[in-house]
Amino acid sequence: MNRRKWVILVALALTSMLVASGCPPRNDVTPPPNGVREELDISALVGQWVYSAHSNILLLPAQRDNCVACHDGGAFAGELNEVAAIERDFFVSIDCRACHSGQGMELLAAGTIDLPTAEGVGGGSGAQCMACHNSRRTPDINNPERPAPHYSSQADVFTASGGLRAEGFDYGSTTAHSELTNSCVDCHMTMGEGGFRQHTFRIDDVQAACGQCHQNITTFNLPAGKDYDGDGEQKGFQDEVTGLLRVLEEAIGAAIDGGSFAVEAGRIRFMDAAGEPLAEVPNEVYQAAFNHVLITQDGSLGVHNPIYTVQLLQQAYRALTGNDVPNATMI
Repeated sequence: MNRRKWVILVALALTSMLVASGCPPRNDVTPPPNGVREELDISALVGQWVYSAHSNILLLPAQRDNCVACHDGGAFAGELNEVAAIERDFFVSIDCRACHSGQGMELLAAGTIDLPTAEGVGGGSGAQCMACHNSRRTPDINNPERPAPHYSSQADVFTASGGLRAEGFDYGSTTAHSELTNSCVDCHMTMGEGGFRQHTFRIDDVQAACGQCHQNITTFNLPAGKDYDGDGEQKGFQDEVTGLLRVLEEAIGAAIDGGSFAVEAGRIRFMDAAGEPLAEVPNEVYQAAFNHVLITQDGSLGVHNPIYTVQLLQQAYRALTGNDVPNATMI
């Protein structure tokens, strides 16, 4: 049986369980009178979830202590950090129980979360998302192991609290995004039919996600205010960030004499021009590579926090080269 069929069968089983017991109420829905709980047809939501990244079981990290807390839905709900604490002989994806029971419901009710890089973050219902979508540790430029940002550390960018910052620079943040009532959820789980938020977790309708603030929006790649990558053109903002990533990568290569970098086993590995490992690199090279990886893996090309993204990349270039990005507007 192929993986997709297996996931669908599991999803249908979960649907039956939830319909039988009643779906947990959302924060903005008034519960029925006298404790009566209507049976709800959530098959459409489960169908959306099946084709989301959350339905994909990543077995390698799920089989590790600590990693299992975010890679197994039941472990997340139960706040279990050790594989041995799971009372079953199989792993599950980020399924209904992850968000609608245990720790997920506690975060939903609290609306705040402590991150490795920031305490007391007010994320509304998006606090659930931030619980796993963060870097897991406070970055340290002096760490000789040269760890990479954890994959999918969107909360670090969204809150402008992550990355390796340049000393003496006052970083800003796009507060219009960070002050959204339900942070991640307001954009990634727009309201669908029946008054329920969609569960693909993708933004398929940019107008539905962003139109309340950006009137008549048709693309995420809105016109940039300035030329931030110094190529002489004022393009779409995501194009400017793509250009900045390229400029910074080229500067890193020049700093290590034509070498390169890549993420391997949770670390940033640096290679010389011949592809041989470099035993050591200066802190400024690591800083630039760390921030490059963070913004690349964030996946939004700056949309999550436009101001912070540009500043993090531009200041990494300045710390590495001693100069501003050539011909660019620095912010």
